[in-house]
Amino acid sequence: MDLPQYLQGLSFRFVEPGQKRTLASGVAAALTGLRVPLDGLNTRLPFDRSDMRRKLRRTRLGAAGRPLAVRAVINRGVAHLEEREAFVAFGLGSGESLLAAIAGNREKLCIGIEEDQTPKSGATSRTNATFLRRFDELANGECHFIEASFRRCVARLENRPIGLCFVSANSHEPIAERLSDCEPHLAENAYLLIDNGNCARTRQTALEFVAASRNQYRVLMDARSAETCALTWGRGLFVIQLLGRNAVGRSVTGHGTSPVLVPAA
Repeated sequence: MDLPQYLQGLSFRFVEPGQKRTLASGVAAALTGLRVPLDGLNTRLPFDRSDMRRKLRRTRLGAAGRPLAVRAVINRGVAHLEEREAFVAFGLGSGESLLAAIAGNREKLCIGIEEDQTPKSGATSRTNATFLRRFDELANGECHFIEASFRRCVARLENRPIGLCFVSANSHEPIAERLSDCEPHLAENAYLLIDNGNCARTRQTALEFVAASRNQYRVLMDARSAETCALTWGRGLFVIQLLGRNAVGRSVTGHGTSPVLVPAA
């Protein structure tokens, strides 16, 4: 089962991504905030459910962490990378995307890029310390790395292509640059997982990137969530796949080709 099929097969039991807040969902979200992992109960994984849950058990950090659905998509994508392909978390954040990538994937090259240099509050510092401890527990020092910049990430790749890239930032503003930076290094049929799909400006940035590119992409998923986001897709997830390099050139007007759309999962 490849990643598009996995996305199509993933679903939710009690609370749906677009569901408005009810008393029951509000209680569920509050319990999740108290670190009761109700997102795990709410999420139906399509394949190797028990194995995936076991691998991801220690990859969530704190109440506001990435839900099971997002971490499962990352882990599944990394597990099915080709031998010389790499995973890159472009924007490390709290680190859960990188933890999800390396869990059970000891021989896969995985790199996290910590470019957001923001002052760390006490709570954030504690989360960062927990991440570093979990990373040390799960990581293979020969394949799993944290770099301070994309330039250093490229050096670490040593001409190996990026098969899966999780693009994230504290705001929508760095997304366009990050997508452009990683595009020349993408493998054929690579996947881009763009975080914070709930943000209209982030989604628009992703669509503008696709339309302006000389390469052809298809949109695999535009997952957005309402107030109940902690139980489903978190900040939202926008997923696109590279179909071919220079498959469709720009038109004489300078506009790119519209992205190929497929049904969302």
